[in-house]
This record gives sequence, C-alpha cells and structure tokens, in this order.
Amino acid sequence: MGRPGGKLAARRRFDALAIGDAILDVVNDPVPARGSGDGQSRVDSITYLPGGNATNFALALARLGGRAAFVGSVGRDAGARVLRDAYRAAGVAARLRTTAGPTGTTMAVTYEGGRRHLITALGANGNLRPSDAPPRWIASASHVHRAGYWWTPRLQGPPTLRLLRSAHARGATTSLDIATDPEGWTPSRRDSVRTVLPEVDVFFGNEEETLRTGARPDVEASAEVLLDLGVREVVVHLGPRGSLAVTRERSFRSAPFRAKARNPTGCGDVFNAAYVLASLHGADVASRLRIANAAGAWHLEHPDAPYPSRRDLARRFGPRAGRILSSTR
Repeated sequence: MGRPGGKLAARRRFDALAIGDAILDVVNDPVPARGSGDGQSRVDSITYLPGGNATNFALALARLGGRAAFVGSVGRDAGARVLRDAYRAAGVAARLRTTAGPTGTTMAVTYEGGRRHLITALGANGNLRPSDAPPRWIASASHVHRAGYWWTPRLQGPPTLRLLRSAHARGATTSLDIATDPEGWTPSRRDSVRTVLPEVDVFFGNEEETLRTGARPDVEASAEVLLDLGVREVVVHLGPRGSLAVTRERSFRSAPFRAKARNPTGCGDVFNAAYVLASLHGADVASRLRIANAAGAWHLEHPDAPYPSRRDLARRFGPRAGRILSSTR
C-alpha cells in the first residue's frame, strides 16, 4: 500500500487517522420485507449505536489493537454524548468540532437477509472543515482514511485532495471510502470523487460505488479506470460473495465467512479498518482480504458487540485470523 518515495514511520502516534462523519445510528432488529402500502412491524429491540463511515472505521481499528484518531463534528445533544462516550471507551483520540444543532443521525431500517434502507440527516457533519484536521495529527499518522464523503460537504473535492496530499507529503498512506451517493451519482458528483483519486492509495467501495465511479460496465473494468486515475489498490466489498482487490499487477478474490445477517450497517467500515491495519502490519493482499472479511462477518452477526478484537476473530474464524494482526511491523 506504500507509495514511491513514501516511508511509513515506525513509531508514529497513530496507526490511522479517520476524517469524516460522526453519526448516531438507530438500528432495528431485522424485519421481513413488505410489499407496497403502509405497514408496521414489531421487534424485540431498537438500538442506538455510534455510526458513520469514519467513526466506525476508527472504533473498529482501535478494537483490533490499532492506535486510532478521529476528526469530525457533532452537535450539543444526546447523540453527541453517545459518540463521545464511544470514542473515549475505545481509546480513540477524537478532535470534535461542536456546533449548535443536532448530531448527524441515520435510521438504519434493516430487513431479514441483510438488505437495508438508510435514511440520514447529516446534522453537524455539514459544518466539518478542512482546518479541523490539525497538521500535527496528520503528521502523527501512518495512515489517513477519508470517509463519510457525501456527509461532509465542506470537504468534498479539492479539500479532500489537499488533505490526502498533505498526508502523502508527511509519509503516510491514504484511503477513501465514499459510500453510496444519496443524490444519484450525477456526473458532477462522480467527478468530485475522481478529483481526489490521484492522492488515494486504497479506494474502498461496494459494487455500485465502484461501477458508478469508474463508469464502466463491470467492476474490474471500473477498477482499472480508478487505477489509471492514480489509485494503487481498488478494494470492493462483495457482500455474500466476499471481496475483491485489484492492483496494477493482478486481481485477488477472497471467499466470505458465513455469518447471520443481523447488523449489516457498518460492515464495510469494519472491513476497511481490518484491511488497513493488516496492511500496516505488513500482510499481503490476500491476507488483508481474509482478515477484513472476518472482521466484516463478525460485525454482521454481532449488533451487541459490533467491533471485534483479534481474539474474537481468532476464536470465531480460526487462529490465522488473529495471527495476521500479530506480526511485527
């Protein structure tokens, strides 16, 4: 994942700095999908969880044993307290802009089988600015992960390009997770993503996100477009079919782990954290995909404990899953 001329510092303060969205997730126990018309379902529980792509990444990386930092924006409300408590409990160093108005919130309507519908109010995330990410924090990170792209509008396009360029200038590697565009992937929105790709080492996305950004008829052809625009690795979440990584040299596929779909919201973020941390530990691409699949599967089936430890992964998916993150950097 390193770039020519870039050298990861062995003893930086943070393994990874996540810059992006801070969101309170409201998640239901999975319900059967219904047809058209009004309906009502009963569930055993509705849970309030820390959420947002960048928040999930930081919390998952910390739980896996990484040194994580987060930059985001919250309001002055109960949602902010949930998030602050989560960062503190996980040992994530958090720099938060606090503004009037609500913290960002997502209603994650979850159906049996893993399908869901996410309804998000960006709230305080709309106030996050590039200046909220201190240069000394960027300089202290071995890796900078930009996530929650659509939910932090002041950072879209050139501001993200500059943040990632700053990371590269300080010897860090970078990654980007844009998530699904709530406004329908207009050409201008797609171009705002493409603008930042020259400074992206790893592009994370699901099939739709990769296809929409690459604008080619299949995932691997779209990945090739992203590589031509400057990305070094394109990593695709394939859900029940596992995952795919495409580099300039070759493609890698990794089979999924079987897991009951109870908590699909955030699986990709937990996957990303495991992939990045494994890379920082020197794992090869195939091993990164395997540990990332295991971490995502754990999240999928554990709404009560959504972020796995290395021991959790080793116990659930076999000793090799834990060993991937136990090697010496």
